[in-house]
Amino acid sequence: MRSEQKAMINEALTLSRLYWGYSQMDMAKALGMSQAMVSEIERGTKSVTLETLERYSEALGVKKSQLMFFAEEIEGDAPVRRGRLIVARKALDLLEKMKPAEPDHAQASNS
Repeated sequence: MRSEQKAMINEALTLSRLYWGYSQMDMAKALGMSQAMVSEIERGTKSVTLETLERYSEALGVKKSQLMFFAEEIEGDAPVRRGRLIVARKALDLLEKMKPAEPDHAQASNS
């Protein structure tokens, strides 16, 4: 895997965490790892293993394949430091598609 692809996985996990409103400390607790490890993953100094991807998948309630797809979709865009708005918009659009459906409370109360 190219280093650019690896970096996009790290960026995708960071953006996913932020989208769902987790702090690094909250994410670390949900993942069963230290906040320092989450920070290293997000900075790209630690590689993302399949086990780590599985933990993020479970903590965020999305499929591993969705996280990988998200990482592939942001690949090739300007790095977040140079093009934060471009990547953030694309990230939010993709995450919105991945977000679990919320029950319709109006229909449930009419039943």
